[in-house]
Amino acid sequence: MTTTDAVVVLDVGGTHARSAVLDGQGHLNDLAVRPAPSWVSCPGEGAASLHQRLVDLLVDDARRLARRHSVAAVGVSLGAAIDARTGMTVGSGPLWGEGAGHRFDTAGALRDAAPELRWTVVNDVTASAVALSSRPDARHLRRLAAVVVGSGIGLRTVEVGTGRVPVAADSGLQGEIGHLPAGFRIGSRELVLCCDCGATGHLSAYASGRGIDRILAQLAAEGASWLAADSPLCSQFAQAVAGGEEAALTVLEAVTRPLAHALLSVLSTDAEIDRVVLTGGVPAGLGRAYLECLTAQMDAVGLYGRSGSLADKVQVASPDADLALHGAGLVARTGAAGARSWTVPGDDPKSYSVVMAPNTLASGRGTPQVAVGVGPHGAARRLVVADKRVWKLYGDALTKALTGASEDVALETLLLEPDEPGKNLAAVSDLVDAFDRFGLLRRSQPVIAVGGGVLLDLVGFTASIYRRGVPLIKVPTTLLGMIDAGIGVKTAINYGGHKSRLGTYSRPGQVVIDPGFLSTLDPREYRCGLGEAIKIALVADAALFDLLDTHGPTLAAGTPDSCVESEIIERSITAMLGQLIGNLGEDRLDRLADIGHTFSGALEMSLEPALLHGEAVAVDLAVTVMLSRNRGLLPSAVADRVIRVLTVLGLPTVHREMTLDLLADALAHTSLHRDGLQRLPLLRDIGHAVFVNDVTEEELGEALAALRTRQLQVMS
Repeated sequence: MTTTDAVVVLDVGGTHARSAVLDGQGHLNDLAVRPAPSWVSCPGEGAASLHQRLVDLLVDDARRLARRHSVAAVGVSLGAAIDARTGMTVGSGPLWGEGAGHRFDTAGALRDAAPELRWTVVNDVTASAVALSSRPDARHLRRLAAVVVGSGIGLRTVEVGTGRVPVAADSGLQGEIGHLPAGFRIGSRELVLCCDCGATGHLSAYASGRGIDRILAQLAAEGASWLAADSPLCSQFAQAVAGGEEAALTVLEAVTRPLAHALLSVLSTDAEIDRVVLTGGVPAGLGRAYLECLTAQMDAVGLYGRSGSLADKVQVASPDADLALHGAGLVARTGAAGARSWTVPGDDPKSYSVVMAPNTLASGRGTPQVAVGVGPHGAARRLVVADKRVWKLYGDALTKALTGASEDVALETLLLEPDEPGKNLAAVSDLVDAFDRFGLLRRSQPVIAVGGGVLLDLVGFTASIYRRGVPLIKVPTTLLGMIDAGIGVKTAINYGGHKSRLGTYSRPGQVVIDPGFLSTLDPREYRCGLGEAIKIALVADAALFDLLDTHGPTLAAGTPDSCVESEIIERSITAMLGQLIGNLGEDRLDRLADIGHTFSGALEMSLEPALLHGEAVAVDLAVTVMLSRNRGLLPSAVADRVIRVLTVLGLPTVHREMTLDLLADALAHTSLHRDGLQRLPLLRDIGHAVFVNDVTEEELGEALAALRTRQLQVMS
């Protein structure tokens, strides 16, 4: 077994709990099955007691397998609704019964109980979807829907190209179709039954395993001749269906009809779903007859405008596939299902995606489709423009990821040593020559840019003007690139001593964010990214600012907890894109995201010793904070806090060569860029800013003097 890739995997549903170790070759070892702790197996116990039983079971199994196989990572597939943003368990009728919809931090309880293990908890339907989308026969699909029909019913769609399971921004949920209202009848007889959650008339009340059991029990009590009270009803039902018993087939038609209608609704609203895969005990136990009955009812209603049978879209997974266990292992190993992504709509029909894909490119575990979304056209050759330092560290992993470890894919690399002074027309000319030598196809061979903000700016600008624009995939490898420079549409090079004087607006095909690159990032470069994080926090996300404040020392050292780092990245991206979407071309020049970018360009280009971009932004923010305080807009205590956090994060707030003339000249040049007005964002509070157009040179002098005084106080 390859222990470095091995993961303890656990799957808990309303009936069974399974445990195993998923090795590096995808095989399950030490597979064991036992009853799950639920309101059915533990009658009379409340939700809190069942929560504790669940934690005890998972910890016992995980520790046993972890010791035996020398494994620390644990992936848990749980038959419950889980907020994918926070990992919080929202509730589970099959596990905890009626009225158990309150939130329970399953992942937190597991980490508290066994902190030596690395826990990842994911919904069982999500785990199945991830496992199904990773199979070779799914690679040509756009989107796949996994439907688990067991003790309850759930659905998840997964983007096969990225491995992303989209979830709602407010709840972190998707596809809780088991709790949709549904009508039910057997022949001409209508029934209203309770779901495990306690409500009546839900899809799960009729189409889930528990729902079918209740229906069979009612029919047996009414004297159905083909059901005997002294034998398991579900087994009798399966045997009767297999034998063609007319009454059983009538029941089968009745229990599949509500699900057929629900699936038609899903397919009619998401046209990119190319395959629906049914898993769970119900479709597996009833076999081919279940699938045929379900698809026949879907075809009877049909999708408007679609000809042919829907059976080509719907499959039943093999009952021995152990999908949830495999999926839990994949998520724990790569983090793919928990990855966030953002779709950025364009001002015209074009849009692009920003995808969080942890531990894919930097580890070499991605594939061309999963990692960078490169399509099949021109797949035999790929041009990568990369930072030479990054390639030295990650070249082997990137080559494996970008070729899919296939000898049939030729990867040509152009390695650069980018710096701010070298972001110029001469460098653009060199890149154009390289594109020509490669014989770059105009539409089907995206340039793949791998590096920090300077490289992404340079390659993005060149790609946007080469043949009037060729596709670009951006892979930022610095924190600044991941949360700011790499995720927007602006490209630029420097000219005439001015930063980013020449540029374009050009949408990338995709931006892939893999925080794995940050483990080797120079601490100073890491702190530069924090400058952009605090910038967007000040105008758009007070909770992000609190996070930066709380974890300042470890962030400054570049060694934060991975969960904290992920949250900072996700919050920064969300806040930044929230400012960009709807104004990608900067038709509106009053932009909150411009805070920290009024003076920073001049500071970055003029001062010695030189400031990196994020450091110049931090100094700009400090000036802005003092202007805000001196005008009476920002309380002094808040201003002091911002300056303190900047300092704790290891960022400068003043520079010895920064002069009033330099600040005044920078403001004048920025005003030209903003169409003759200052449009300077000043703070009223953390997360709230206003625009002003009348800052005077005298005010700039007072702000500079205040910063110098603070610096002297600190030094003394």
